[in-house]
Amino acid sequence: MPTLEKEIRDFILTTVVEEMNHPIEPDQMTSESPLGSGGIDLDSLSLIELTMRLERRFNVQFPETDIEPLSAMTLGELAAVTVERGATA
Repeated sequence: MPTLEKEIRDFILTTVVEEMNHPIEPDQMTSESPLGSGGIDLDSLSLIELTMRLERRFNVQFPETDIEPLSAMTLGELAAVTVERGATA
């Protein structure tokens, strides 16, 4: 996994667990873990908060219309999409 993708993945897990107080075990989450049900289980409001934090930290944009489809992605896919949007460390 490229370094920036790994940094974003780690940022997502740390944010969800430590700052958003989501009850998951980070060491049980993989890049294949779904963001929505059956995985990290983020609801719409949590996805909005997470994308806002990604926007601030990595200088990317997630238009409102892109938020809902994120729930169908995996952790690894969100990290990759963030890189594709021009994320900077």
